[in-house]
Amino acid sequence: MSGLRSIYAIAINTFREAVRDKVLYAFILFAIVVTLAGLLLGSLSVSQNVRILEDIGTFTISTIGGVIAIFIGTNLVYKELDKRTIYLIFTKPIFRWQFIVGKFLGLALCILIVTAMMGASLMLVSYLNGERNMVAMVESLGLTYLELLLVIAMATFFSTFSTPLMSVIFTLGLWLCGHLGQSLLALSKMSQDSSVKPLFEAVYYALPDLAKLTQIKFDLMSPLPHFAASSLITITAYVFAYIVLLLSFATFITERREFS
Repeated sequence: MSGLRSIYAIAINTFREAVRDKVLYAFILFAIVVTLAGLLLGSLSVSQNVRILEDIGTFTISTIGGVIAIFIGTNLVYKELDKRTIYLIFTKPIFRWQFIVGKFLGLALCILIVTAMMGASLMLVSYLNGERNMVAMVESLGLTYLELLLVIAMATFFSTFSTPLMSVIFTLGLWLCGHLGQSLLALSKMSQDSSVKPLFEAVYYALPDLAKLTQIKFDLMSPLPHFAASSLITITAYVFAYIVLLLSFATFITERREFS
């Protein structure tokens, strides 16, 4: 129980710090984007209007949430080092893995609230424009949040050994490359060079397959979904496995750093 209390304390403190960084202003930005999109799309047919509005909305949620996760997440450990509070933290009976998990969960809670607020706003606007498939929207928003959890894990991992600027570059690069993984696999199949093909395949399997997650979100919002329910379970398990791996690496690095 003491271990859970330690994680809870770190998570709540991280959540409060994230809120102080004015991340809730992201909701205002999102509301402006969705409102303008609704006005600009008013001349289209109802079905086109709603679908494009939802696509713009989910893309905006993913982008804003990702930016918040990257810029706050990459400072998770650095801030503690800069303020020298990490030395005080580790004088207490707290394991390094509890510190990492607490930081991750604190930012995850902040992103959950921001995503929920933006998602509720998008669902309301979509409903007023004729959308009635709310279950699919909730599932799509859930997958968006799942992707953001992975971005938080990336940022947490890079924050354990790099400066905030380099962590932002690394996290943003890995996030974008994860969406291009399918292209790398296609290139490996097209390549005639026997040395290039296994290299591209290795990079593809090492990167998180975010393109697959995006495809499932697209299928969910299609008028006639054509995916198996097992796809949701599979992609969720895959992303959580990647998150656990990244947090394990972050803990491994933190265990080997001297804070004295």
